[in-house]
Amino acid sequence: MQEVLRSEGPRQKQLLGRIRALVAALVSHFPLTTQGSLALILSAGALRLFGYGSMDLVVFALCLCALFVVITSLFATVIGGLIVQRRILRTLESKSTFPSGDASFEAGYLNSTGFSLDAVSWLPLVRIAWRIVSPTSIETLNERRRDNRLHETIIPSRRGKSASITRRFEVRDALGLCSYSWLATQPLAHKTLPRIGAYKAFTLQRARIMEDGLPEASGRPEGDRMEIRPYTPGDSVRDIMWKGFARNRQLNVRLPERSVAFDDKACAYLVSGLGDEAAAALARLTLECGLLGDDWRFGADHPSSVGALEYRNLADALDAISASAIADYSGLNSHMAGSDSNYGLDRFIAATRCTQCLVFASARDSAVLARLATTAQSRSCRLNLVIGVDVLGRRKPSASWQRALWQEPHPAPKSSKLPFTSDLTTLSQRVESIVIVDRTSGDLLKISDLEDAILG
Repeated sequence: MQEVLRSEGPRQKQLLGRIRALVAALVSHFPLTTQGSLALILSAGALRLFGYGSMDLVVFALCLCALFVVITSLFATVIGGLIVQRRILRTLESKSTFPSGDASFEAGYLNSTGFSLDAVSWLPLVRIAWRIVSPTSIETLNERRRDNRLHETIIPSRRGKSASITRRFEVRDALGLCSYSWLATQPLAHKTLPRIGAYKAFTLQRARIMEDGLPEASGRPEGDRMEIRPYTPGDSVRDIMWKGFARNRQLNVRLPERSVAFDDKACAYLVSGLGDEAAAALARLTLECGLLGDDWRFGADHPSSVGALEYRNLADALDAISASAIADYSGLNSHMAGSDSNYGLDRFIAATRCTQCLVFASARDSAVLARLATTAQSRSCRLNLVIGVDVLGRRKPSASWQRALWQEPHPAPKSSKLPFTSDLTTLSQRVESIVIVDRTSGDLLKISDLEDAILG
């Protein structure tokens, strides 16, 4: 009996989902808006009750005028929408209107896509507007210029990469009674780079290796005794140059030369997670300013797990940064459930065989910080962590009289540190270093500075 009920549960949910999708499709194609439907129902009801029932000529005339306006707006909107729809589809199918190459946008700023349409001026009381529905988190502005055309300008809120743009066009009358809308997709490959904000170029410490190419973390002196310097307390007596002391009465010591050199190959990686826009901006700044040197390897998480393991040129690396964004922020639970397969830092370290890696990550994602701690604990590579944050403000403690008047029914447990603050403290004990940079001000922060910070 329980198995039958369990099998019926998913079927009912699937049926309800189909019904909701059907209702949503019918509502989206229904030409009358809420105001138009109310005007039609009220006019018809008043005409039936007072116009014909009580033979009120004033109400009769007003209701007929209202019905005439609604029906005229309905036909004008639908007919004009069908004509405009054919023109737009014909424009999108024309290959000559597409820009050559991939388009590049900047998050947080006005960007022109080059898409424009003729304003519907030949049909009175009818206006056309549109907005981008895919990719999401893009604000669309339609500006009417002197050429009597509507030019599209967008403001992306975060980074991303896509091969097409889907717009929802809407033809609406001036009174807002009727509306005719449809979706149209334009095959336009584009990428959106993260906003750098107040970030400034910073100095990176170069890794050291032994002269034979093997990594030497401590840089212990293992070469010939070539370095000569004055004696300091703590030096071994065996290192003193006694013959020189006998000649000039000065104590000098001869020490082994450090058998280390600078590693010219730099490795950097971007880990995706919740609130990683500031970290992605730091990675972009590091690559564009050439802070990694000439020979570098870069990697980034990819949501579809089909991206390359490493990139060696700036164009491919910026594409990887754009493509590393989470596709849908509303489905973060599903993303975090399958994020173990997207976490590619271990594969990147194994492929590049790097001994020291610069990692860009977010401070708000506890799951990412836990995986970074596991990677650092494996001792396969020394990690230098760079955290990017957006500090929107500070939490101010409320006064005692405010707490007495507006006491919460279920007060939150008192904690000196936020969850991600304790995770950062634990992670700082396993990695080489942690640097926290605020994108809104460009200042360097400490872990303790994030305890009362409001992060964006």
